[in-house]
Amino acid sequence: MHGSSNLSVRTEAAAWLARLRSEVHTTADEVGFQDWLAADPRHRQAFDAATAVFEAAGAVDYREQEPAAAKDRGVRTRRTVLAGGGALALAGLGGVGVLRWALGPSLKTQVGEQRSLALADGSKVILDTNSLVKVAFTDDHRRIDLLSGRAHFDVAKDPTRPFIVRAGDREVIAVGTAFDVSLENGATSVVLVEGRVVVQPTTHGAKTAADPSAGQSMAPGDRLIFTAASVPARQDRPDLTRETAWQTGRIIFENDTLQSAATELNRYTRQPIVIADEQAAGMRISGVFRTGDPETFARSVALLLPVTVAPDGDKIVLHSRT
Repeated sequence: MHGSSNLSVRTEAAAWLARLRSEVHTTADEVGFQDWLAADPRHRQAFDAATAVFEAAGAVDYREQEPAAAKDRGVRTRRTVLAGGGALALAGLGGVGVLRWALGPSLKTQVGEQRSLALADGSKVILDTNSLVKVAFTDDHRRIDLLSGRAHFDVAKDPTRPFIVRAGDREVIAVGTAFDVSLENGATSVVLVEGRVVVQPTTHGAKTAADPSAGQSMAPGDRLIFTAASVPARQDRPDLTRETAWQTGRIIFENDTLQSAATELNRYTRQPIVIADEQAAGMRISGVFRTGDPETFARSVALLLPVTVAPDGDKIVLHSRT
C-alpha cells in the first residue's frame, strides 16, 4: 500500500508539473497547486524530484513564439517552443529541413523525420514523421493530397485560388489560415489553429443531406475526426498546445497511460518502446518529451515510476518492478 501511495504522489506531481508549465495554465491551477503542496509534505519532495528529472531530460519551460507568417498577417497566434538551449527554429530541429517546393512533386518523410516546406505560392507545410503528400497547383486552385501521416498547413491568402487538402474521403477548403490534417489508421482528423475552413466529403465520396459534415465550417480550436463516410464526425476542442507540439519536435503527455505514451513515441523511431506487462502499461505519465528520443523517455520514466528499463536488441523494454 505504501508503494502504491508513493506512486500516486509521483504521478500527481508529474501532472502538476505539466499543467503549470503549459502556457494555458490558469490562476486557479496555481491556487490548486499550492493547496496540493500544503496537503502533504511528500508533495513538495515529489514535485522537486519530477522537476529535476524533466529538466535533465530536456523537458523544460514553454515560452511563446509568434511566427513571422502570423506577424505578416497581423494575427497573433499562440505557438510554443521549449526554452532549454534557446528557441528552436524548425530548420535546426533534429531531422527537420527547409525546402523550396516546386509545383507537382510528391514528398515523403521517413520514420522520425520532419520537414518544413515552402510552397511556390508562399504557403508553408510542416510534414510529420512517416508522411506522404502530393501537390497539384493550377490557375484555378491549389490542391494537396495527404496520402498518409500528418501535416500542418500555413496558407498564403489567394481569394482567386482556394487551398484544398484532401485526406481519405474528406477535403479541407481554405483561403488563408493555419490547420493540421492527419490520415492514420483509416481515420482523418482536422485541427483548426487559426482562420476558418470548410470540411466536406470529396467529390468521389458519399455526400448526403444526412451527413452533418457536408460543408461543415470550423472555428479556431475545433477538431473534427472522421472514421468512416457513413459515421458522423466527432467534434471537440482539444488543447492546441498539446495538439501542435509535434511541430517543434515535442510530445506532451498529461496523465496518459504508459502504453499510449509509448505508442505515440514509437511513431517517431525505429527503436520501439515495448511495455512488458499490464501493470506497467496502465501507469500514468505527464511531461514534455522529444520525438525520436526513446532512450531519454525510458530513463525519465524509470526515475518517476516503478519500472525498469531493459534494452533488448532493437527494442527498449519497460517492466514493472512489482
